Amino acid sequence: MNRFKQLSVALLFLLPGFAGLQAQERYTVEEVPNVQLEDYTNYVSDPEEQLEIGDILLLDERAAELRDSLGMQTAIVVLPAIDTKRYTSAKAFATELFNHWGIGDSQSNNGLLILLLTADGEREVVFETGYGLGETLTDGLSKLIQSQKMIPFLKEGEYGEGLIAGIEEVEKVLRGTSDLIKEPVTMNDMKWPLIIWLVVGVLALFLSENRKKKTVAKADSPYKAAISLSSMKGLGCVATVLFFPVFLLYKLFKGKKDNAATIRCEQCGAQGTVSLQKGEPAIKQTAIPGQDGMKEYEFTCSKCGFVHKELVPYAYVKPQTQSSGSGTTTYRNSGSTRRGSWGGGSSGGGGASTKF
Repeated sequence: MNRFKQLSVALLFLLPGFAGLQAQERYTVEEVPNVQLEDYTNYVSDPEEQLEIGDILLLDERAAELRDSLGMQTAIVVLPAIDTKRYTSAKAFATELFNHWGIGDSQSNNGLLILLLTADGEREVVFETGYGLGETLTDGLSKLIQSQKMIPFLKEGEYGEGLIAGIEEVEKVLRGTSDLIKEPVTMNDMKWPLIIWLVVGVLALFLSENRKKKTVAKADSPYKAAISLSSMKGLGCVATVLFFPVFLLYKLFKGKKDNAATIRCEQCGAQGTVSLQKGEPAIKQTAIPGQDGMKEYEFTCSKCGFVHKELVPYAYVKPQTQSSGSGTTTYRNSGSTRRGSWGGGSSGGGGASTKF
């Protein structure tokens, strides 16, 4: 009987600890706080406060830079554990959470979710990538980032440092500066693509210029047509951006001739001598709300010096107002009315996971 009592007392002391293990917080997707709904500058969801505030601020800063400079939305979630009765794996949980929040733009689908689980025996880091990010941040590169850049920190319990190392390496991969990318492209590999690119560029610019000349020649007002086509718009603009070196060579070969060169001079009748004067046109009437203004363009004949002046209306554009702020915040805003959201992106399960 005494031995039974001793065992009962021992169990009473052990039960609180056992209950603590059983009470390990396990999350479902719906229970993870969406910090974007609190403040659009927040990207880190850490409901159990396992990260240092300085690390959270730095991660927010890195994620904001990725969003502003590369158009990529990044969510970082730190949990002790997930509900293993509902989810077959941490990767499955990450896929469902990614699609539940809609991380990434709905058109480009370039979202990234970094999930970190920290409970003993369940420690794992997961990358979940959107459809549009899979070709750049491949599953293999995701695994390398985790194993080579993050795990050395995460194994030591340095969760903030590990996450920072991971998101910084992701940015390097997207910018092409990561040392994990070990397949440099040789000039021999680029020879035929470069030749094809040059040929297509010459044809594209030739067809674009030929179309402009025909448009000017057939227009009721060739001067207005030449003015309209002198600006970089439409397919001509696209061709110039895609084949910029070819465009520069073409301009050097073409010289000062422009689309107005097809206009016949009104005074001497010469053709191929009329050109639109460069620079900003003179404003003859300033545009105001509800009323267009007038700009005056000048065309000059290089043979006889005749000058033709053409008035073209332009619409009023409301000036943009700029707001200025003073100082910077040194704390994380968790009660702000500056609510944000994710962009409606989706994932098909791309990414990788590593236990540690």
